[in-house]
Amino acid sequence: MDKNDFVVIESAPKKRNKGLIAAVILLLVAAGILLVFTQFKITKIEITGNEHYSKQEMQKELKKSGYINNSLLYTLKCKVRSPENIPFVESLDVDYVDRHTVAVTIYEKTMAGCIENMEAYMYFDKDGIVLESSSKKFSDVPLIKGLEFDSVVLNEKLPFKDKETVKQILNLTQLIRKYKLVIDSIKFEGDSVYLYYQKIEIALGDPGDVDEKMAELPNMLEKADGLAGTLHMENFTVSSGVATFDPK
Repeated sequence: MDKNDFVVIESAPKKRNKGLIAAVILLLVAAGILLVFTQFKITKIEITGNEHYSKQEMQKELKKSGYINNSLLYTLKCKVRSPENIPFVESLDVDYVDRHTVAVTIYEKTMAGCIENMEAYMYFDKDGIVLESSSKKFSDVPLIKGLEFDSVVLNEKLPFKDKETVKQILNLTQLIRKYKLVIDSIKFEGDSVYLYYQKIEIALGDPGDVDEKMAELPNMLEKADGLAGTLHMENFTVSSGVATFDPK
């Protein structure tokens, strides 16, 4: 062997130290994984933004859509991909609060009205697109009555062939939202349209001439609060200010 040649022999204690470090790292990783899976179970879901669902109903819906009973993992999962296909929900945000709590903010679809079809309520938006089907009638969404239609298809426009009728429906429902009126139903009958609020029937007359009447309607309903009967606004104008009420 040449005098310049040499052999390095690793000592056994050094090998043992490396093995010990690796074992400690594996142990720490396993402990971390165990901690994540056992100490972050969700016991409380804080829900805000819900209008048409109760908090209990929303919790039930969330648990149908890729739910993980772990506050950390569920929050991370929802940041990548939010729960989908929850009826009447446009989107939602899930935020980590603490080990046992997540906060869910709901952004519901805006429903302008609904029509009844085959014992189901078909809800549509401000553009007349049918959003959802439900067996439940929401009290703050007016039901359209008195009009015939063919089949109703989700994600398509209202099935009324007369475009002028669709325009009138959308105008009425938008005015109802604008003036924050809780109208139970809207009935088209001949050349007239009627709104139903609590025990009051509101006769608006021509459905194509309702803008001024709807602007004044909140004040009139406030004065008629608790009464039952028919509010006649067929010939109402701002200049005349004439409307009559026939009590039952």
